[in-house]
Amino acid sequence: MAEKRILCFVFLSFFSISVFSQSENSGSRLEKILSKKEIVVGVNKQYEPFYIENPKDGYPGVDAELAKLYADYLGVSLKLVPLKTFRQFSEDIRSGKIDLAFAGMSTDLNRGKQVTFSDPYLVTTPAGLVSKKILPPEPEGNIVTSRRFMSLGDLATLSGLVSFSVRSNTTNHIYLQKKYAKLPIYSYLSDSIAIDNLLSNNVTCFVADSFFILTLLQKNPSLKANYLPLLGSVQEEYISAALPQNDLIFVDNLNFFIKELKRTGVLEELRSRYFNQNNWVK
Repeated sequence: MAEKRILCFVFLSFFSISVFSQSENSGSRLEKILSKKEIVVGVNKQYEPFYIENPKDGYPGVDAELAKLYADYLGVSLKLVPLKTFRQFSEDIRSGKIDLAFAGMSTDLNRGKQVTFSDPYLVTTPAGLVSKKILPPEPEGNIVTSRRFMSLGDLATLSGLVSFSVRSNTTNHIYLQKKYAKLPIYSYLSDSIAIDNLLSNNVTCFVADSFFILTLLQKNPSLKANYLPLLGSVQEEYISAALPQNDLIFVDNLNFFIKELKRTGVLEELRSRYFNQNNWVK
């Protein structure tokens, strides 16, 4: 069913040329894309399953699928360019090496000075993976119990037992500094190092965005035996596409595309297929 809905969306592509005349597109990157009949999209090669290198058949990644759907909507061919950092994405968009970026990218005010962001196609939150050793046992004798620990905010009641690891200079790091400034917070250059510190018992909670935590558990389901995921929302973080600055025609076109994917359920099906299931895991 999911595949049928996604494929049906492709039929919208024949509208793309008729909607925008040459005069309306003058000066927009969209005109150049339609003229050369190719769109070049940057993707994040370090953030599965938004983009998956050497993927299993039918599972190229959320952003790879979105880029293909958008190219089909415009009626052009697609070229994907895997990159690593926001600086690479912003510079390549500005120079014209790529037209836009679907890169599992969260928005913030500083980034908004360098690119124009689309409407969000996914919403995430700072989330955690906490050691069950520091959590109080569930009350005995109750047939139905309510979980006391659903989000990072719930850890406030355990302040003397909690220490955090997180990738530095991220929205998750900033959230911890505001919410838990008096608790130990250890920041690292990569998520993998931050995770290793949790597994080595150097800290009691690893913090990343909710999609990263879900992905980690899909790749390593055995973690659930000793760690509890805290996925409840504490602060909305928007995952958006990055486009050239002030190109209102281009961003308006992409925003319409995103709204239609939301309305027709395509985005929800993509989210579920990659973050609620592990068929894509190699």
